[in-house]
Amino acid sequence: MKSLNLLITILIAVSLACTLSGLSGGSEGDIPDQPPPQSNKRCGDGVCDGPENAENCAQDCSAVIVEEDTQMEDQEVEQDTPPDQNLLTQATVGIVYAEIDLERTAGEGDCGNAPWYSADCTSLKIWWGLDLRAVAQSAVLIIPDGNNRWVVTNHPDVVSKYNIDLNNFLPANGDFQSAAIDFSPVPECSGEIEVTDFNFQVMGTYEGGGLELILSANPEEFVEGSCAGTGFSYNTSDLQYGWAVTLSGDPLDLSFDMNDTFKDQYGKYTFEVEIDTNPSPENRDHVRSLLEFMCIATQPASVMEPIPCPWDN
Repeated sequence: MKSLNLLITILIAVSLACTLSGLSGGSEGDIPDQPPPQSNKRCGDGVCDGPENAENCAQDCSAVIVEEDTQMEDQEVEQDTPPDQNLLTQATVGIVYAEIDLERTAGEGDCGNAPWYSADCTSLKIWWGLDLRAVAQSAVLIIPDGNNRWVVTNHPDVVSKYNIDLNNFLPANGDFQSAAIDFSPVPECSGEIEVTDFNFQVMGTYEGGGLELILSANPEEFVEGSCAGTGFSYNTSDLQYGWAVTLSGDPLDLSFDMNDTFKDQYGKYTFEVEIDTNPSPENRDHVRSLLEFMCIATQPASVMEPIPCPWDN
């Protein structure tokens, strides 16, 4: 019986030794993994649940409040982060300026070619004399668009993505400086001409050493009068047709390629030409056109001076 009691004592001692060894976690100094606290639905159990909150059980719920506050602060930092600042520094500002003068000698001719001719004309036409003078101008953005390529535009949908107000540099506008009509070939006719101011949009590119400007504009003239008591009225776009011919050679194409031969200095280009156009049958419209392009500083200044364009650097 004593031997049996001794054997039981030895087995109990060995069992306790194994249990203590398991709790020690192996190497000296290691901290054993602790199981997560179990919720007993009461304060002090290490779990913030049930009826517990920060007021009635701060010891269980304070950690939850700190974590939630930290998450809120992180969200506020993300919301306060400003948008991508690269867009604010990539664009350069440019100026497009145009002058157009059109003089037409009054006289007889044929119906002319499109787009000048009138649908009511048969074989003979009296062409009233015209004297139209106008200027147009707009600030534009010069935006990098790949390797050695830039977009030049004042289109609102594009400009709105940049923190630059083009009106601070040069408000987009056009202005007829003068407009006159000559009815002298037919003394019994009289009338007047009115014109509207016009703006133009630009969507161009610089690539491969050339600046292509594509303009969109619609200056119009309104003519109203009478001949021998019979009234008439019509609209024309003679200034636009003449302007387009000076730029592209086509009365319906307001685009122009401006290369280094037109460069006055770094950041400034000037194109000026005089052309006779509107064959009816001889060219009867004499048009002078001046087009200037200039890169300027991104910050508005009282005097606009040219700076090197991005492609000059």
